[in-house]
Amino acid sequence: MVKAFEVANPGALTAQLDSLDVAVSESTLRKAALTGANIFLAEEKLRIPRDSGKGAASLVIAYDAENSVTGKIASYIVTWLKDAYYLRFVEYGTSKMAAKPFKRPAYEAKKKAAAQAVADAIDTEIKAKTSGK
Repeated sequence: MVKAFEVANPGALTAQLDSLDVAVSESTLRKAALTGANIFLAEEKLRIPRDSGKGAASLVIAYDAENSVTGKIASYIVTWLKDAYYLRFVEYGTSKMAAKPFKRPAYEAKKKAAAQAVADAIDTEIKAKTSGK
C-alpha cells in the first residue's frame, strides 16, 4: 500500500537541501581531514625519539592526491620531509638498530579522537551553513 504525503513548503525543503550541499563541500571535507591529521601530527611529535630534535621538526602534513577524490574524499598524510629519510630507520629499525616506533603508536593512541574531531568539524560546518536548522 502506497501512502501519499505532501510537503507544506517545498521551497524551504529545497533551500535546506541546497545549503546542506554547500556545507558538505570539498572545502569542508579538507578542513575536517586537516583537523584529524593535526591530531596525529601532534601525537607523533610527542612520541618521536629526540636525539637531536630535528626529527620532530621534519614531520609535516601533506595532501595525498593519489588517495583523494575531488569533492568526495580529501586525504592527508603525516609524513616527514625528504631530508629526514632516516626517520624510516627509526620507525622500522635496521639490521643494526632496533626500531623505535612513533607513527603506529601515535595512530593507535589517537585514531578515535581524530575520527571524532573530523565528525565534529563536519557537524559544525553543516550547522553553520544551514543556520543550525
